[in-house]
Amino acid sequence: MSWTSPKTWGSETLTSSDMNTYVRDDLLYLYGIAQGVVFSGVQVSRSTDQSISDSTETAVSFTTENLDFGGWWSSGTTVTVPAGAIPSGYTTVAVLIFCAARFATNATGRRGITALKNASSVGTWSITALPSDQTDLQLTAVTTVASGDTLTMDVYQSSGGALACKEARFTVLRYAPAT
Repeated sequence: MSWTSPKTWGSETLTSSDMNTYVRDDLLYLYGIAQGVVFSGVQVSRSTDQSISDSTETAVSFTTENLDFGGWWSSGTTVTVPAGAIPSGYTTVAVLIFCAARFATNATGRRGITALKNASSVGTWSITALPSDQTDLQLTAVTTVASGDTLTMDVYQSSGGALACKEARFTVLRYAPAT
């Protein structure tokens, strides 16, 4: 749906087509935008250890719903875009994704974090493990989603053996209607 700039009216007769274009369609467009500014999103977290196998991308299994406006999450690893997050007249919305993970202390290898939409990466970050402290990672990504799309957060480590992801947080916030 798109906005149609109003025309300058003279003395012509207003037609039903004009009413549909300049009144109904433009009001529906504005209504969709207004729906899109109402807060919708989710934040889930895990504050207990999850064992991550060496050199394997692993989906974080979340245990706590910190907030959920719109019904984005029920349990486990996956956030699903609810139909109610897509305003009338639109098929997609832009979302902001924030990922954070903390790994146990281990100086070997790398640590990584990936945000995925429908199992495809929309953002990734990787760093060398810290030698004397837990390794923290954060990632911010922006993408567009449609109703039913799935969002997950994977973590990765290459320490040579299993390593605990000590805690993780995954936040998805609707930013604005897109198309």
